[in-house]
Amino acid sequence: MAAGDSQRAWFPEMINDLRKKWNPSMSWKECKELCDEMTEKRKRIKAKKGIKPIRGWCKHCQGYHIMEPAPISIRSLLFALKKISLIIDEEFKKLNSEWKKYQRINNRNAYGKKKKL
Repeated sequence: MAAGDSQRAWFPEMINDLRKKWNPSMSWKECKELCDEMTEKRKRIKAKKGIKPIRGWCKHCQGYHIMEPAPISIRSLLFALKKISLIIDEEFKKLNSEWKKYQRINNRNAYGKKKKL
């Protein structure tokens, strides 16, 4: 296992899928579904490669625990798209701003899910 794989968010296989599936006209709902799909793919890749989850320190109980990585967020998706040059910096800024506005208006969390009140 390569160093850092246990904390890696985007594997090459996921990037390949992202290149195939990204469409600039996707709705935020479709982006959320793509993020969910990428999160599941990451779980399968880690299981297939035998990558164990990281262990983190809990300041409350003073012990180490297995920590599951957070799901892929919409902003993580946008950063990945920018990194692999599927969107340019101006598009990233525009999409990021639109996502923040959509989040606020529609009461969504970072992962596109409805916030609990």
